[in-house]
Amino acid sequence: MQSIPVAMTWEMLSRGRWQLLAFALAANVLPVMLFTALRHEPGFDSDDPSMLVMQLTLIQIQMVIFGCAAFDAQGQPARLYAMPIPTSSLVAWQMLPSMVLVGLESLASIACWNALFDLNWPPWGPALFAAVGVAGIQAAMWSTEKSAWLPVAVGIVGASLGLWFKSRVGPMFSLPTHQWIAVTPGDVFTLLTFAGLSYFAGVVGVARRRCGEPLPSLGIIAWIERVCDPPPEVGAPFKTPEQAHFWFEWRRKGPIMPAAVVFVMVIGLGIWGLFIRELKDLFEGFVAGGAMLTLMGFMGFVLGNFGPDDKTFEMGHFLAARPLSNTQLSRTLLKVLVKSVLIAWAIWAVPFVILTAILFAKDSIPSVELLNDWGWWYFPMTLLGCWTVVSVQASLAMTGRSQLLAQVICGLLVLFTGLGLFSNYVLPVEARLNVLRGVGVAVGAALAVGTIWTFVSARRRALIGSPTVAVAFSVWAVLSGLIVLDRILHPDRQLLLTVLIVIFAPLVVAPLAAAPLAIAWNRNR
Repeated sequence: MQSIPVAMTWEMLSRGRWQLLAFALAANVLPVMLFTALRHEPGFDSDDPSMLVMQLTLIQIQMVIFGCAAFDAQGQPARLYAMPIPTSSLVAWQMLPSMVLVGLESLASIACWNALFDLNWPPWGPALFAAVGVAGIQAAMWSTEKSAWLPVAVGIVGASLGLWFKSRVGPMFSLPTHQWIAVTPGDVFTLLTFAGLSYFAGVVGVARRRCGEPLPSLGIIAWIERVCDPPPEVGAPFKTPEQAHFWFEWRRKGPIMPAAVVFVMVIGLGIWGLFIRELKDLFEGFVAGGAMLTLMGFMGFVLGNFGPDDKTFEMGHFLAARPLSNTQLSRTLLKVLVKSVLIAWAIWAVPFVILTAILFAKDSIPSVELLNDWGWWYFPMTLLGCWTVVSVQASLAMTGRSQLLAQVICGLLVLFTGLGLFSNYVLPVEARLNVLRGVGVAVGAALAVGTIWTFVSARRRALIGSPTVAVAFSVWAVLSGLIVLDRILHPDRQLLLTVLIVIFAPLVVAPLAAAPLAIAWNRNR
């Protein structure tokens, strides 16, 4: 390498090539699925107000998803503090490549959407906004690294950027009315000013961290830790190594998902209280929030990480040498997952039940299509769906094969995206639904067979006992029985949906066998 900036850029692209590709595909899966479904709806209009709202939302979601991949590929600036490079250059060559990558990815994605679905969305404004937005978030994170100010700073910067972006497509505090067609000189000046301020804040923050100077603290976090986690009494605080490891894992990763749910709910309630203030909209928001719990299952990769840091999934020597068997380690982490999911679900469920009771007393519960379709199943499905996604992804993370995991995710995204495009552009209309149904049944059957193989393999290796197998089978049998009973009571519901739920139900208990197998593979690699 001829210079340090070139080496930094090459390292980012080299170490993050799979992550960048996988997250670029992941950022486009949801838009492609939505546009594919809407394309064949009568009256599809890319300039409709609902499409403007979708455009505004999808662009920001895509920026966040691919921005996370860029951050991960770069790593923290702290690992470069010892390099012979000024702080100003260090910040510039950490910030500039990520801005270029995110901007180009946003530009390419919107161009592809326009070509595939005739959307005619202007790409330059959102692409420039995405690039500058990444710089702002980076500056906020670097300036408040390892302090309680980080979520506050990121929230302020994100809200400011989002409101400014909203003002380009309509009034700031109402629905969008038009597209951001032309990037004016005023827009360019605003974006350049914000990028310059982000660079200045990043330099100041990194220089402060490079000298080891922490931000001033109000002592709130320390007070919460003293109240919620007081020091143990004199003597051995834990009776067994398994209890000690549970305490360690919970402190390290357990509160992540409940904290994320609290953060999202605070933001949502704040927006509702400032701009909406209608109980009907609040109820619909809580219903959507239950479905979002399942989408938050991506945190399973973080909760199931046994590596020494957040970027390394391979189990370190210190953890591998602990006096715990693979079965005990898996049981401990599954307990952490159960506790984390239950707390996160309760944070959403308790206010939702209270709001539902209030609306029921007023006889004003609004009709929501999602509740009408699922009925009483919706409430337990939010918990089971969240648990299934979190636990399955955590089991995959426990294998410790990060590169293989990235390749599998990338391959699945390509497969399902290609399947959707093939179904809508190659197959005749009358055959599409049958093909998708057949694919769903085939995937579900493969997962069911894989779950059975997992239990057989874990039992043969003495990683689980007969009681675990009996409990897993009983849970699956009860779930399947309830599903069949619901089908008998509601014969109008599609039979295929009942079949799919029954064959996908084994995923609820699959982690009981998959987790110890994954840990054994990770620990003895």
